[in-house]
Amino acid sequence: MAYFNPLRMAYHLDPYPALAQLRREEPVHRSKELNAWVLTAYETCNRVLHDDDTFSSDPIHAGGEMGASIAATRAAVPLGAAPIMGNSDDPVHARIRTIVNRAFVPRVISAIEPRLEDIAGRMLEQLGIPADDRGTFRAGAQAILAARSEGPSRIQAASEAHNLMTAMLGRWQQSGDVAETSVLGTLLHAADDERLSPDEMLMTLIHIASAGNGPTAFAIGNAVLTIGQHREALARLMEGPEHLPSAVEEALRFDSPTHMISRFARRDADLGGRKIRAGDMAYVVIGAANRDPDRFPDADTFDTARTDNRHLSFGIATHFCLGAPLARLMIATALSAVMGSFGRYRLLEAQRGGTLLLRGPGKLVIAPE
Repeated sequence: MAYFNPLRMAYHLDPYPALAQLRREEPVHRSKELNAWVLTAYETCNRVLHDDDTFSSDPIHAGGEMGASIAATRAAVPLGAAPIMGNSDDPVHARIRTIVNRAFVPRVISAIEPRLEDIAGRMLEQLGIPADDRGTFRAGAQAILAARSEGPSRIQAASEAHNLMTAMLGRWQQSGDVAETSVLGTLLHAADDERLSPDEMLMTLIHIASAGNGPTAFAIGNAVLTIGQHREALARLMEGPEHLPSAVEEALRFDSPTHMISRFARRDADLGGRKIRAGDMAYVVIGAANRDPDRFPDADTFDTARTDNRHLSFGIATHFCLGAPLARLMIATALSAVMGSFGRYRLLEAQRGGTLLLRGPGKLVIAPE
């Protein structure tokens, strides 16, 4: 049986050698450390992400103590029963996504492009949260998410945040001055037969704010770091902005900010000759799939001229990231700003941050060459 331990510091710093070995030796691997299956081949990952009937995004389908714990937590914490788009299945997922998607159509994204100067604040602007409420909303969102992940010790703070955010939502509904093209405006102005409950609205806003900011910030950091490590790529980008879109895609493939995605088997299934049991958890390792040489020639080579680049960094199929166009624009805008300010730059310091699921630098220092 192949050896694989993603909890080691060496893996945190550079997971790709271990993932390449695992993909060669056992692409469908049962991990004792994670108590889950680890999937590393592009074809298998792609199949699982397409098969919502067999592999659920909702951890409530986890077997044993994990599923029971999640059910208990959802019942206890504020907004615990409200669905999160990224962790829900159809028809709930489709109902919420259909409404929210209207705030991410190309026309809306293009309209904000001239004003993309503040990377962090931009996401809350797209959400439509009034400026005076953004600090309260951000703190409340953090409190709610902490309660969902950490349990009883965080419930009191989350309850207080829930009350504040519910009051804010009522005020926003009455004010009538929320931009209709923003996420908040889209939710508030949905037709009666589409309208979400107040808790569903709040949880959708929280999810979009948290799911968008962290991975996008890591994507920017990964891109700046990787390009800085590859001088030919940096020189090509300096030739002109026409090389920027392919550089963004290759940076996303080469070192994806979304490193793993979890799925939960609804029923028994066969993957690569291994028997997956109902209730089993599986990690779809996006970072490994994006480096699979059976899908990408010279997969470990950073090539900003790569044309066939259907990576999985934004997911695929039902759960393809609805914010992908905005994320691409934000990454490109950030890279343009770096080039404009520094020109050819050099790396002074790079420290890894992130988690098992998200990969990016915790600290990155650059300087003009």
